[in-house]
This record gives sequence, structure tokens and C-alpha cells, in this order.
Amino acid sequence: MRLTIRRKLVLLSLLILVVVSFAFTVLHLRLSQAWIEEDLRERAIVFAREIAATIGDRREFESAALLERQIRDIMEVRQNVLQLDVLGFSAEDTRVIATSHPRTRLPLTRKEAEQVYRGRVVSRLVSGEPGRYWEVVAPVTLDAGVAGAIAAQFSLDRADALAARISAWAFLVTATSVLVMGALMSLAVHLVVDRPLRRFLGTVQRVQRGDADARVVTAARDEFGVLAAHFNEMITRLHDFQEELQARVKDATRELEARYQEVERLNELLFAMQRSLSHAERLALSGRIVAEVAHEVGTPLHSIAGHLELLRQDLVPAALSPDVTRRLDIVESQLARVTEIIARLLDVTRRPTGEPAVVDVNGLVRDTVELVRPEIGRAGVGLQVLLDPALPRARGHPGPLQQVALNLLTNALDATRAGDRISVATRVAGESDQIEIEVRDTGRGIPAADQKRIFEPFFSTKEPGKGSGLGLFISAQIVQEHKGQILLASEEGGGTAFRVLLPSVSRGV
Repeated sequence: MRLTIRRKLVLLSLLILVVVSFAFTVLHLRLSQAWIEEDLRERAIVFAREIAATIGDRREFESAALLERQIRDIMEVRQNVLQLDVLGFSAEDTRVIATSHPRTRLPLTRKEAEQVYRGRVVSRLVSGEPGRYWEVVAPVTLDAGVAGAIAAQFSLDRADALAARISAWAFLVTATSVLVMGALMSLAVHLVVDRPLRRFLGTVQRVQRGDADARVVTAARDEFGVLAAHFNEMITRLHDFQEELQARVKDATRELEARYQEVERLNELLFAMQRSLSHAERLALSGRIVAEVAHEVGTPLHSIAGHLELLRQDLVPAALSPDVTRRLDIVESQLARVTEIIARLLDVTRRPTGEPAVVDVNGLVRDTVELVRPEIGRAGVGLQVLLDPALPRARGHPGPLQQVALNLLTNALDATRAGDRISVATRVAGESDQIEIEVRDTGRGIPAADQKRIFEPFFSTKEPGKGSGLGLFISAQIVQEHKGQILLASEEGGGTAFRVLLPSVSRGV
């Protein structure tokens, strides 16, 4: 059974009532019993003194027959008197003059006899075989002196029976009063505590169901009224806070959606740039192939054209038939056409020319990092960017330089796994005024045997299908065109670092 506050209060109150009520009842009964015993003692003393006072002279005191008759009369009237003795004092001892029980004598010690002889009353409470009783010894004074004593034994049976009935009724009344007070206290707890608490619990349940207008309604001005006012105020504040929180959540959701769209846009831009880089790699490869072909084919073509011209001069035009002349013209026109086609291919694959411009290397690196940041985050790789704010400017072509930075970052991402870290830094290289761009990763590293061929075309340490082997080759060509150099430091299993060194504006291109 669940103990509610009401039950706890009622049980605790009943426990206190039971303990206090029965403790006071027991104390009251004990005091009453002591008072009754004291009253009976006083009555016994008065009775003994009255008996002693009825003895008027020594003749009557020494008449045993007269005293025994008086004792019998008294015993018939006083049912609570168990035994009555008349004692006489002499210089030698104490003797019994008259008694209601000749075979027994009430005990009287020498010390008690001396007290009685001095005129004092001796009394004691005895618990024995007949029950509880008072023994009282009162002096008999004759001729201004103590001649003897009256010893009486008074039973407490009636008093004990009365005390037992009083105790039973007292405990019954106490138990009844405890039950009545418990019922009244339960009703009071229900009215004063239970009903207000039920109002609070009902309001809490309404709030849990989403009722924003739930309030504790009470007209009390006690502590529950104050608590209800504070509770209603708290509910109002909670409702306002919930509305504000929902508004902030909506704003955060909209902002998150906007950021997500921006990330998607950056991803699309990154993919487009990757496709452009792939196209540029293929174009660069084609350019190199075409350049080599043009070099290898152009010389024989020029030689053939020269010999064809010499052949025309050696032959007499009049001796040539129209058919031979037509064929020589065809050969010459086709040679010119092949030369024109090779020149046109070289123009298409050659990098665009133009005057170099001042390049903000920090801005270029920052923009490149933002392009690849979503991919790095998606791969679970840490990214650290340290840009020197006092870095000087470089002179060159921003597009190709950004292509170099993007190639290095893409290679670093391909060489790392979740939990690894990529760091990008810019600084002034040592004592010189060269600009340094460093891309370092904690990936798998490059074996020493492969480091010598890393900048060769078509060489790649990536898995088949994940690289063409032209990225580092093109990057090295671009850096060389800017009169810089690219350096590699790697250890197998310990990561890789690429350092690009470019001349600053003070040195020129």
C-alpha cells in the first residue's frame, strides 16, 4: 500500500497521540494509586489514634477482657481491618494485652518500639500472602506518658480492586479518545492538506497533457495559498520560456537548413571544381602529348616541305605534266594543313597567358580550405588552419595556385582515415622572404621508394581507379612556372608534409 502524505500525517499523529495519551494515563494512574495509598495510610493512622484515644484510664487499659470485646466490636464494623492488637510497654519488654488473632502478632522491632514510645506513629506498606496492607502502630498516652500502643493491620484489597477498575476504564477511555482524535485529525488533514495537494496534482497533470492555461485555483490565504500563487507564476514563466524556446528552435532550424543548403552548394562547387581539375589534368596530359607529337612530327614535316620546295626548283616547270604539277600542289597543301592542325592543337592545350597579378596567399588558402571542409568533416578527419597574418603577398596567377593548394588538400584527404588530422599553415620560410604553404597530414605516409617518383606523370600511390597520377605532376609544373619549388617530407605510417615555396612580391616572378 502506497503511503500518501495524508496517511503519513494521520499515522504519525496517531502514534504521537497513543504514546502521549497512554503515557499520561499510566502516570495519572500511578499518581492516583499513590494518592489512594497515602489516603488509606492517613485513615489507618487516624483510626489507630482514635482507638488509642478511647482508652481513658490505666484500669481500662489493663483490662484485657474489656479490650478484647471492644476489638471484636470494631472488627465486625471495620471489614478492612485484618488484625488489631493492644500492646503494653514496660521497662523490660512489650507485651500483648489484647488481640484479634491470639496466634499471630504484628511485628514491631525495637527501633520502631522506641519511636512509638517517643509518641510517634509508625506505618509501613506490606505486600504479602493476604495481599497488600498497611501496618500502623499508634501510641496510647496515659498520665502524660506512653503506656502502650495500638497495632492495626488494614487491607488494601478494596482499594486495589477499585484501582484496577479505574485503570481499565482509564485505558478504555484513552483508547476511545485516541480513535476519535485520529478520525477527527484524518478529517482535518483531508480538509487542510489533502484537498489543496489534490488541486496541485490535478494542475500538474493538466500541464503534462499540454494545457497551457492550467492554474491552481484556491482562495486560501495560508501557506498553500502562497504556494499556489508562486506555482501559477512559475507555470506562466515556464509557458513563456517554452514559447521562446520553440521560437529559438525554429530560428535554429531555419539557420541549420540554410547552412545545410550552403554546404550542399559548396559540395556542388567542390565537385564541379574536381571535375574541372580532372578535365584540366586530361587537358594538360593532352597538351604534353601534343607538344611531344608536334616536336617529333614538326621537324620531319618541315624537312619534307623544304625538300618539296627544292624539288620544285630542280624540276623544269615546262617539263612537268599538268598531272604531276597537280599532285605536287596536293602534297604541299596537305603538309601546310598538317602544320596548321598541330599549331592549332598547341594553341588549344597551352595554358592561358597573361600578366601575373599580386596574390593574397592567405585568402587563396582560406577559400580552398572552405571548399574541402565539408568533405573533411564528413570523413571524420580533424582540420587545423594556421595562417600568418603578416604574410607578404605573392605574384602569379591565382587560378593555377589555387589548383596546387586543392590538389595537395585532396591528396591529404585521400591519405587519411577517420580520427586522423590535416593541418594547413602559411608562414615566411626561415631567414628568406619566400612564402611557404604547408599541407601536413597524419595519414599512412609514402614509402621511401615511391617518394622519388611522386612527381612523375601517371605515377600514383592511390588505389586503382582513384587517381590518374597527374595531380602532383601538374602542381609541380605550376610551381616551377611561378619560380618556386615544392618539397616533400614523408614517413611510411607517420604522415606526409608538402611545402610549397613561392617568391614574395619583393623578389618578383
